[in-house]
Amino acid sequence: MQQLNVIPRSRLCDELGVSRSTIKRWVETRRFPKPLKASGQEPLFDANQVKEWFANMEVKND
Repeated sequence: MQQLNVIPRSRLCDELGVSRSTIKRWVETRRFPKPLKASGQEPLFDANQVKEWFANMEVKND
């Protein structure tokens, strides 16, 4: 069984230096990975999808 690598929104915000509203805006307008369903009160994101999103953003900006 594959283990899921998740990151809570609060940690994601801390690591990226952005606000909760920025993450929400990215989900709505920049195709940032959506939080996992049924992740509870603290939204959880798939860390691998987040890394892939950033890698794709770097390629587009080159």
